Amino acid sequence: MNAKQMATFKKHLEEKRAELLARVRAARENETAGASENAADLGDRALSTVTRDLSYRLSTGERDILKRIDAALDRIEAKTYGECQNCSKKVQQGRLNAVPWARYCIDCQELNDQGQI
Repeated sequence: MNAKQMATFKKHLEEKRAELLARVRAARENETAGASENAADLGDRALSTVTRDLSYRLSTGERDILKRIDAALDRIEAKTYGECQNCSKKVQQGRLNAVPWARYCIDCQELNDQGQI
């Protein structure tokens, strides 16, 4: 992978990182603002609880992606970006375009999905 491609992936990763951080912050603000212990009735309290739970689940998933993005940025700095972390072969360009924080090539990702990695 050439320097221009690496710079492009780095830019995409940094943009996605900033977007996710904004979403996590918004989820936290909604969680704080939505904590309505003084809701008028039981239905309102239940809705508030469900909304908080959904917000937490979304932000947890986004935090996982943030960790993967940070790891991908570290691999760019270490000049190992685009190498499968299992077999060390090149991760397919199309896969990196779709999921720039991908850690594995397609074959190894399938193994990971099956719990074999």
